[in-house]
Amino acid sequence: MIATDDGKGGGEWLWRPLQNPASTLVTSFAMKSLKGFGLMQRDRAFNSYEDTEARYELRPSAWVTPLGDWGAGRVELLQFATPDETHDNVAAYWVPEKLPAPGQSLDLAYQIAWQGKDQQLPPNGWVTQSRRGTGYSKLGTEALSQQIQFVIDFAGPALDALPENAPVRAVATASANGRVLESLAYKNPATGAWRMTLRVQRLDSSGPAQPIELRAFLQHHDTTTTHTLSETWTNLITP
Repeated sequence: MIATDDGKGGGEWLWRPLQNPASTLVTSFAMKSLKGFGLMQRDRAFNSYEDTEARYELRPSAWVTPLGDWGAGRVELLQFATPDETHDNVAAYWVPEKLPAPGQSLDLAYQIAWQGKDQQLPPNGWVTQSRRGTGYSKLGTEALSQQIQFVIDFAGPALDALPENAPVRAVATASANGRVLESLAYKNPATGAWRMTLRVQRLDSSGPAQPIELRAFLQHHDTTTTHTLSETWTNLITP
């Protein structure tokens, strides 16, 4: 998760679910100013892991808060391919836009907060789970292989305050190699939480297969204004 500042009193919260890639995967999140970033484990339910030895539901999250202005740069997320759960395969770190010249020093001050159930969250709404599957089963095999479906659940005070029939919209975009075919937002009648469903198509390309970068968040429209209700969920569909 990353909190950014646009320099105008606003900013964005980004959330990316982790994955076990087929090969080493590095993704970057560039920004003008960083408010904080971390590797956060939001799922704290034992029945999501069922491991009495490792107790993954108790593993701490780490949130880094810069002390002072680090300036422009990027957060990089590094994910190694791993054969099983015993290998730690994820790292996140800061890279300044302007690297120091050889022999020059770089002074950065920060705090790290190790967190459990009570952890850093966006002020409005956040992702509670993200699931990936295939598109409609009625599609042919070739068409189905080009489509991916995501189901994303959200929670948070901005969402809790809305009535069931509130005009909530799923705002989703894809990079040049993908197309968002469907984006829906609705209240889940079973849980009372808000849910987003996305259906994404991989576009044909004459060159080598390219990854697809996805961004999506919930938005509320009333008669006069538009409000962002959640952090921005991001994901990378690898070739």
